[in-house]
Amino acid sequence: MGKGSAYGSPARWLAGLAAIGAMWVVASAHDDRIPGLTYVNLGLHEFGHMLTYANSELTNALAGSIAQVAIPLLVAAYFFFRRGDWVAAGVCLAWAATSALEVAIYVADAPTQKLDLIGDQHDWAFILGPEGYNAMDKSQSLAHTIRDGASVGALVGLVVCLAAPLRGRRRQPEPTAATSRATAASS
Repeated sequence: MGKGSAYGSPARWLAGLAAIGAMWVVASAHDDRIPGLTYVNLGLHEFGHMLTYANSELTNALAGSIAQVAIPLLVAAYFFFRRGDWVAAGVCLAWAATSALEVAIYVADAPTQKLDLIGDQHDWAFILGPEGYNAMDKSQSLAHTIRDGASVGALVGLVVCLAAPLRGRRRQPEPTAATSRATAASS
């Protein structure tokens, strides 16, 4: 980011907006999956399982879906709070939202288990089945709730990105007499 700029350049800001819009449109056109990015999300999902391998089966099953959404959210938080990069934070929020859409597909598939999986256990069939919460009848409702949350997340990402140029227009405090003397002395 350039000095005095909250979003880099108008081209960067427009590219961020286009990326957010494209992610949402492509995810909608490809059954809530983005080609290429879906493999990154899968890697994060499996990483969540690896982190909790020694825990209970239920915790391990939940950790995959949690990790695939939480990690993009953590990256968004890093860009927003540590770097002050609102454009990157907005794009990462949209990434987290599209990843949540993939989780919603997985949850909705729990009763039928028709998805092709890497392993032999369907996480959400286990989580919602008799060994887990015994709530298989709630799978569709939960999937819709996750989709709704993903829509809100994408909208928040869009708003954060849209607000980036406004952040650079904050009113600067008026220089005090001491600041003016210090500036003049350093010249």
